[in-house]
Amino acid sequence: MGFSVTAAFALLMIACLVAFGAVMAVLDANIKAINTAEKQQTKLKVEKANTDFRIASINATNTTVSTYTLQVVVYNDGSTTLKSSDFSVLVDGVLENFTYNVSYVFPLKSVLITVDNLPGTVGSTHRLEIVTGNGVAKFAEYTVS
Repeated sequence: MGFSVTAAFALLMIACLVAFGAVMAVLDANIKAINTAEKQQTKLKVEKANTDFRIASINATNTTVSTYTLQVVVYNDGSTTLKSSDFSVLVDGVLENFTYNVSYVFPLKSVLITVDNLPGTVGSTHRLEIVTGNGVAKFAEYTVS
């Protein structure tokens, strides 16, 4: 009876160590993934807190009887460099395609955003929303001339 009890105990201990090792490997991978996600979230919060811009000017010029071209100057007041291709431009709640004159808007610099062939006539009023890649948005209202 003495040897079989010792052998069974040793066998159970080895099985417990193997199981513990497997559990720790999975936990280690999950903890690393959580830490990476927390670092990314902190980075995004800092970027968003340091992002500020203003719509410096809006020029909506009639091009045909029923369409116009919109030119917007956006000035980067924050300390984060903004990527122009990450902007979203919404006119009257509709996401529009646009062109820009610089790829990156550095702090204290501006970008000219142009939206062509928008539906509207002279004197019509529209609402503009510009959103950066990290979610900071500004609104403005303008009239086509």
